[in-house]
Amino acid sequence: MTTTATASDFSQDMKVLGLISTGHLLSHFYFLVLPPLFVFIMRDLRLNFTELGVMMTLMYGVAAVAQIPIGFLVDRVGARVVLTSGLFVMSLGIVMVGLSPAMGGWLNGLGLGFDSTYWVVLFWLVLTGIGHSVFHPADYAILNSSINAQRMGRAFSIHTFSGHLGSAIAPATILYFAALTDWKMALVIAGLIGIVTMFAMTSQWNSLHDDALQPKKKKEEARAEGADAAAGGAKDGLALLFSAPMLLFFLFFAALAMTSSGVQSFLVVALVGLEVAPIEIAGYALTSYLFASAAGILLGGEIADRTRRHDRIAMIAFVVTSAIMLSMTVFSPGAVLLCLVMVIAGLSQGIIRPARDMMVRAASPKGSTGKVFGFVSAGIAAGGAVAPALFGVIMDAGRPAWVFYLIAVFMVIAMFSIAMPKPRHQ
Repeated sequence: MTTTATASDFSQDMKVLGLISTGHLLSHFYFLVLPPLFVFIMRDLRLNFTELGVMMTLMYGVAAVAQIPIGFLVDRVGARVVLTSGLFVMSLGIVMVGLSPAMGGWLNGLGLGFDSTYWVVLFWLVLTGIGHSVFHPADYAILNSSINAQRMGRAFSIHTFSGHLGSAIAPATILYFAALTDWKMALVIAGLIGIVTMFAMTSQWNSLHDDALQPKKKKEEARAEGADAAAGGAKDGLALLFSAPMLLFFLFFAALAMTSSGVQSFLVVALVGLEVAPIEIAGYALTSYLFASAAGILLGGEIADRTRRHDRIAMIAFVVTSAIMLSMTVFSPGAVLLCLVMVIAGLSQGIIRPARDMMVRAASPKGSTGKVFGFVSAGIAAGGAVAPALFGVIMDAGRPAWVFYLIAVFMVIAMFSIAMPKPRHQ
């Protein structure tokens, strides 16, 4: 009997995790379908690189800003309806970007006096960004309420890994679709995949639970619960988000994003600038880091389910990675050793991700998971927006060593943010 119940429980968890991770994969996939098509879009729409950059900045910026109010919406109306609606809106936005040249041509026929196609594209990218903003608040709210607590770390790690996988497969997939048809139809096909997935999710709503949809309580009970009853209010929600623990988590997520941005964007040029390795070997080192980071996410899930001291796991990982990055300014390892230490650094950074999510979960009051994860995830966008400019200035100044120093500084900031005591709600 116990075995059957356990097997049933595991099967249910895998079902929920499969649905949520598929949506998360698509959210990352859609954010990277446009750049591989830039050469075609630039040619057909007669755009320049600045206009292409504005397209991506607008989509990322809208998604970042919208995450916080979406988090409140998740905790008020429930994550299921927000998640499926967001997936539909995001997918529809991608479809309509593919149809924008036709829509722009129709509008141009009205004699507006300017080419409206680009503005039509921007409108649908705003919609896409709004749709994308639902995933972190809604996904974590559902996982937190639907998955067995003993498997939560592994669930978070698979969820995070699915996002990385979506980013990895996007370029090849969209270019394959474009080769079969053209860039416009490629986007339409990609968007329709998300709409089909949305209908699959809605058919499985009963499997998806979240804190906001608990049975209604009597007024006397709600009054007796005091703070819990007020948790859904906007005033109390904002007070929670701007409390010291949540601001520290926001800083933690931002520092992690800055670290990732520095490594992914500037590791190669910094290694070459310091004459640590030629560009080919530096590229292999970055690839080793990225593959190891993805593997580390899955390993981190196993570790997260076996300990409650997630802060210690993160601290150890930060120390290891900081030491490796700083060593690049002193030593010049050979190709094999360089790739090996980058594998260790990547594993360490991947392990942090599930520990990070488990710490936020532990500090989130019941019924506030959506707004909390929406808020701290906005730190990822903030860090990702600030870091490239800082690293770019450093490289323009001819100081490649400071790329590694700055990465270490961001890790120290992240360590400080999790070293401070935080409340435990779950």
